[in-house]
Amino acid sequence: MKDSIIYDLKDSYGIICNKITPVTGGWLNKQWKVSTDKGEVLVKQFSNKRFSRDKLKLIESALQRQIILEKNGVPCPSIWQYGGNAIRLLDNETAYMVMDFHLGKVENPSTITTMQMHSLGNACGLMHKAFSQIPELSVKGFPINNRQVIDSLWTNFHDSMQECSSDMPIEYREAVLAQEPILKQLTNEFFEKLPKGIAHEDFTSDNILFDVDCVSAIIDFDRNSYSYIWHDIGRAILSFALKDNVINIEKTYAFLEGYSQHLMLTLPNIADALRLSWCIEVPWWIQPEFFRKYRGKAGRFKDEILWLTENWFEIDSILCS
Repeated sequence: MKDSIIYDLKDSYGIICNKITPVTGGWLNKQWKVSTDKGEVLVKQFSNKRFSRDKLKLIESALQRQIILEKNGVPCPSIWQYGGNAIRLLDNETAYMVMDFHLGKVENPSTITTMQMHSLGNACGLMHKAFSQIPELSVKGFPINNRQVIDSLWTNFHDSMQECSSDMPIEYREAVLAQEPILKQLTNEFFEKLPKGIAHEDFTSDNILFDVDCVSAIIDFDRNSYSYIWHDIGRAILSFALKDNVINIEKTYAFLEGYSQHLMLTLPNIADALRLSWCIEVPWWIQPEFFRKYRGKAGRFKDEILWLTENWFEIDSILCS
């Protein structure tokens, strides 16, 4: 940790660092667990390679929404503010924030329990309900013009088709070709029935911490934005209920029951949430580089999108089996 951050922690927050331990995770950002006389906190330094000052302003707005969520009972870390701001800007090179440190374990489709899945649905529903109370007009985010979304998917498809030369992996070429039947039946009506609002927009297994039975904390709200809110639902089901190309129906039902304690949700809604996740994420993960070499998390995301592509027209019957 930079000396400038250590000194500013004391001057601005009254935090004296007794022990500083690096924490892994977060692309290019740096994080530390800091033991203090006031308890344990997490200090996160933002990468100046990833985040310009304008991007940091967007993140500041996102963190202010996290503060509102935490006050409304959503399980997420409490952010320390200075002068009403969540992010401290020290110089052109250094921007950081402080939040309470939460203990918890990251789960996956093999380890998450049905009870934890119910708690995840409950936390997601509570989060969306709290987000719905925040004015949306000033929140930037995903393009919500339905025609624009469909057009961008077709553009991505045609661009990908042009890339499908003979030196491309055959699995990539097959994955691109398999998109066309789905795109041909995508309509404005499909997107019209999807609720819009503020969503977490990075609701993956890396960003949910669990204790024995429940969600301990939802973390990393940097990307929360105006979007189709069911993307969070589809992403959660993919991240926690899809194992070996099989959806765990019991865990999916548990998520549904937990979510429905706050907002209405049905199995057909979850089917559409999964399809929505395909629409948003297919341009991200169906890329040539992910077919040349298995790349950890990106490889799993790619496999999830391939599963959705293959099962697009059967998702409803799969969930009702």
